[in-house]
Amino acid sequence: MNPTRARVLRQRIRYTTGVLLAIWLVVGFAWVPFARHLNFSFFTLKFNFWMAAQGSVLVFLLLTVVNAWLVNRWEKELQAPDPAPEASTD
Repeated sequence: MNPTRARVLRQRIRYTTGVLLAIWLVVGFAWVPFARHLNFSFFTLKFNFWMAAQGSVLVFLLLTVVNAWLVNRWEKELQAPDPAPEASTD
């Protein structure tokens, strides 16, 4: 394992975690002040009720699955052997 590759992986994970936390913050809390204005039908319920009852939780679960999938994929890439340098035939 190359320490440079591990550092790049840690930076990727930190960046991804920050982005996903920002999305969670917006979906979980930022819509609340605008709840009265979000009073339109979404499936069979009003959108503001749906976000409070189910939507925020479902988005949180989706973000958790995306995070786990990405980190697992990147860790597998990190564990892959380094490509061997080509030998020059002079």
